[in-house]
Amino acid sequence: MAKSEFNFHGPTVFINEPRDTVVKDFQNKHSADVTAQLAELLRLVLASNDLSDQEREETARLVDEVAEQADADDPAAEPAEAQSRLSRIGRVVSKAADIATPASKIVEAVAPLFS
Repeated sequence: MAKSEFNFHGPTVFINEPRDTVVKDFQNKHSADVTAQLAELLRLVLASNDLSDQEREETARLVDEVAEQADADDPAAEPAEAQSRLSRIGRVVSKAADIATPASKIVEAVAPLFS
């Protein structure tokens, strides 16, 4: 059997890890006022049965990036980047019937922080 080699650069979310562990790690890593909302968004994304593994992984990464920007001294310093990420998250979750409504509400609630 061939040995597999993996190289990871930057934060990585493993979608096959227990959801509670991923969300707890996320909450411990971020401290912004919107962390609870973003943690719920992350929980919804990871639990979705309507998103592919690739969509869940990409969206989880985007949620983490939004949380990092929310943790910054001035979260609205680069509003275009945050709005772009939130827009991409919104497009993906809107396709997932099982999480579209609650996830979209979270995206809409968080967006004003970055404007």
